[in-house]
Amino acid sequence: MIDREARDSAAEVLRQFFSGRFSQFDYEEKFPGSKDAAIGAIDHTVWCFYDDFREHKMTGEFKLTPELRRLVARWVMFLHSDFEYGWPNVSYPGLRPLERTFFRKKEKRFMESGEYEVWPFIDTDSYEAAKSNPVLLAGTEAV
Repeated sequence: MIDREARDSAAEVLRQFFSGRFSQFDYEEKFPGSKDAAIGAIDHTVWCFYDDFREHKMTGEFKLTPELRRLVARWVMFLHSDFEYGWPNVSYPGLRPLERTFFRKKEKRFMESGEYEVWPFIDTDSYEAAKSNPVLLAGTEAV
């Protein structure tokens, strides 16, 4: 199930939060709830990127590396797509593979469910399709 309104809202909240516009406490208030599995999976992963005890923005020591910024950009691109989230439900799905887990069968099933290097997309084809049709740049002309 795709919840377009929640996905659009979540994409904007992610973009602003990771660019340092507001704190993680504001993020927690602004990030939408939804029955769309992509919303919960991404939110569960984002929690691992900040300190939930002291208020801060994603700047300074919390600023993302260029590699992590590319990951977040892919999450935002997924949220703007019309692809269903096809991964099994696991904790912190955006942080794989886990080296040690008590749930080895569940972890194995998760990793075998798609092409993890393009998560939250399920496979390279859907990722490439989204890249070739960028929603945020739709209707713009090159200068």
